[in-house]
Amino acid sequence: MAFRRLERRIDDFLTAPDLAEIRAPEKKAAWLFILLLAVYSVARGLMAASARPLWFDELLTLTIASQPNLHGMWSAITRGFDSQPPAFYLLERACLTLPIAKQIALRLPSILAFPVLLLCVFTYVKRRNGEIIACLCAVLFFSTSLLQTYLTEARGYSLMMAWIGLALVCYQRLPSIRWVVLLGFSLILAGASHYFAVFAIIPFGLAEAVLSLSTRRVRWNVWTALACGTLPLMICWPLLGAMKTFYGANAYARVNLSQVSEALGYYGSYFLTTHAFGLELAAVSIAAIVWSYLWPKQTLLQPAGHQAGDFSEAALLLGLNVLPLIVFVLVSLTHGVLLERHALPTTIGLAFGIALVLYTVRPEAIVLFAILLFPTVGRQEGSFWRHKGIKTLHAYSVQSPADFGQIQEFVQSGGHPDLPVVITQGMVYLQMVYYSPPEWTKRLVYLADSDKELAFEGTDTIVRAMVGLRDYSPVRVVNYGQFTTTQREFLVYSDGPGWILENLSREAASVRLLKLDKGRCLYLMQMRGLPE
Repeated sequence: MAFRRLERRIDDFLTAPDLAEIRAPEKKAAWLFILLLAVYSVARGLMAASARPLWFDELLTLTIASQPNLHGMWSAITRGFDSQPPAFYLLERACLTLPIAKQIALRLPSILAFPVLLLCVFTYVKRRNGEIIACLCAVLFFSTSLLQTYLTEARGYSLMMAWIGLALVCYQRLPSIRWVVLLGFSLILAGASHYFAVFAIIPFGLAEAVLSLSTRRVRWNVWTALACGTLPLMICWPLLGAMKTFYGANAYARVNLSQVSEALGYYGSYFLTTHAFGLELAAVSIAAIVWSYLWPKQTLLQPAGHQAGDFSEAALLLGLNVLPLIVFVLVSLTHGVLLERHALPTTIGLAFGIALVLYTVRPEAIVLFAILLFPTVGRQEGSFWRHKGIKTLHAYSVQSPADFGQIQEFVQSGGHPDLPVVITQGMVYLQMVYYSPPEWTKRLVYLADSDKELAFEGTDTIVRAMVGLRDYSPVRVVNYGQFTTTQREFLVYSDGPGWILENLSREAASVRLLKLDKGRCLYLMQMRGLPE
């Protein structure tokens, strides 16, 4: 009986003659719910930011943003060892002046961007699908990598997503001139947050092309706004060229057209699930978009019948859903580098597709979806708070602040306090230099040899990045050949296989395992052909 009452209420919400009167309570409750979600996401972000050490990419951000002056910062940017736009580093530099811990200050823009994205998603979905579905769509983002990873990432991805979310809201409200201006402004800021935001303009262009064909009218002001989104990339094109030159032809994650399965796997990674389920989710989302726009549901929120704007919106959502494939093809043709975060706006497209599924099904299905979604997110968040936000998804990184002290104790307990210590993992080495006491880190060394890393790993990205950092950070990066021919004896710390350990083990006259504990290994190396 209660279920039937809920069903009638949802139907009334969508179809009642006096829609404003019925929607008023739901509208207030929905906005309160979204605001609470936004506040919670900020609290969660601050907790995670305070608990998780900065990892390799974030330390690159810190290195550039914390240079003594703007000239030094610009020199580091033009060196080409990192890939964010200059405007992003300026924002991070401003955040570093705040009287809070650096690892929180650096992540603050990302933390504040996520609730903006939630508000934009809610605003977009409720206009067509109502407040109830819009709330569920917003909660859905709590089960994505946008919350789990990028909420507390001192990089431009979360900012980029927030500005793209605002661009979607603006596009939905065209052709008002103020929304056109705000559309161009939001796309510019998205591009100033991360260069790969330019790919998100493609679905907008597809939508506008469909509208132009349907109405036989070109909205030049909208096309101008979309073109404005490419300005950050055009202005910073020499910086991208410098980065491509710096990393050369063997950069990490360089792809070609034969590796299409990698792009298809991104769908699962966005929702932290398997590749197969991610593909199924994408297929359902695309099918829902096609179904809802070919056979629209008749309500007072959305009258039946086709309009040019309907097909334009369908093209926009379809473009977002297939964005990984679009980006993959373009990057492959230009011999560029591609990671799943470069097509992150797909997450929005998938969520909007799910919203359309909920809009076309019966109320019982909406309730069932909520029953499945809320406990899943609740268990996930309960686990987060039990572990105090320490869990991280980044491989080859130290995950807990306490681990740095444990590593130091582990190495020091092996004896030989006067010998240098080679750290075999570049990501771990950079973290240890930042978080460990200076008197201890003076002993730590990272060895650089692009050819050896390339032969073992298939890429020399980490070595090149560490060499670039050498002039802007207190790291001790030494040429592999120079070190091994001048240093007779030294310690090697390793927490996994890698090119440094592989080559040293093969070239050393003597390799002695001093300590082994939970995957951590400490070796004493003695090299060949050196005098006593």
